Amino acid sequence: MPRSPHTPDLIRVSALHGYIEIIESKLINPDALLSRVGLDRKQLQEPNNFIQYQQLIELLEITAKELELPYFGLELGRWQSLNILGSVGYLMGNCDSLEMALKNLTKYYHVHQNSADLLLEIGQDYVKLSFLVRSKLKVSVYHGADLALSVGVNLLKQLTDDQIKLHRLELPHSANTNTSVYRQALGQVPVFNCPHTALIFDRKYLKLPIKNSDKQLFSILSQQLGHLNDSISDHVEVLIKQYLLHEQFGVNLIAEKLSMSSRSLQRHLTQQGTTFRELVDDIRCNLAHQYLTESSLSLSNISDILSFSNYSEFTRAFKRWYGVPPKDYRKSLPHNGVKS
Repeated sequence: MPRSPHTPDLIRVSALHGYIEIIESKLINPDALLSRVGLDRKQLQEPNNFIQYQQLIELLEITAKELELPYFGLELGRWQSLNILGSVGYLMGNCDSLEMALKNLTKYYHVHQNSADLLLEIGQDYVKLSFLVRSKLKVSVYHGADLALSVGVNLLKQLTDDQIKLHRLELPHSANTNTSVYRQALGQVPVFNCPHTALIFDRKYLKLPIKNSDKQLFSILSQQLGHLNDSISDHVEVLIKQYLLHEQFGVNLIAEKLSMSSRSLQRHLTQQGTTFRELVDDIRCNLAHQYLTESSLSLSNISDILSFSNYSEFTRAFKRWYGVPPKDYRKSLPHNGVKS
């Protein structure tokens, strides 16, 4: 999916799952390393937060250098599974087959990361899954490529219950001195100096079924993901819904979760033809309708959930949205009878 030129390069912080544990296992405090790229431990505890992809790559490079761990990307990748992809990972886990899972991964990967593409090439005999970074980073992607390859291998093994046999692995960087580390981590030594990070396997594996998949859950998740585009406003909408009840909710909090200043966030939203206030208003409007039609919550509870300062403010906003007060709106609905 083409990315808007105004969209910052973001990745869900879940891509650093296991980072704190690895660093602390080396008897080193990770806080100093995180602070060097503008991150902190608290951000890593909330997997749905977003960070700049540049920050992730810089952190990998700094950590590998400071700890003298030349294969840090490989080690971090071994901690990660479908769970790091959030809703995209759940969708994949409920597909009928590996082929469907990978097609959905490439389709919705931008929900997890918008600074890279996944390309699925299905040939006559072999399948190639490639990781292509779009960002113009100021540092090497050496450890980022290792991380992507390690995660890719783990995902394929998890989806197929370890039945898949990989034909070939590719990396865009040159080989280090001890390539046996790759064999230990990935099961084979990759081919180096290739155009992209890639995994190649026999086409027959595409037909492998995904165990314990749920068609109904797949339908629900695919419908939800289908509404998301590759834009900063979509990431902001997700975070607004997540933090609407937070005591410090506002543009500053959401900007912090995206690792940018509030001014920068407002500028990106303006370039996409909207504002933070408009997004909050639209989300409240849609959620108000949903709660009134699908739940038995009282009107005062709905007002609180939507983070209005008082019920009168909620009523004024609702009349602006729908032309009538929320109480009258609910009475007009079929099969009502819940308390106001």
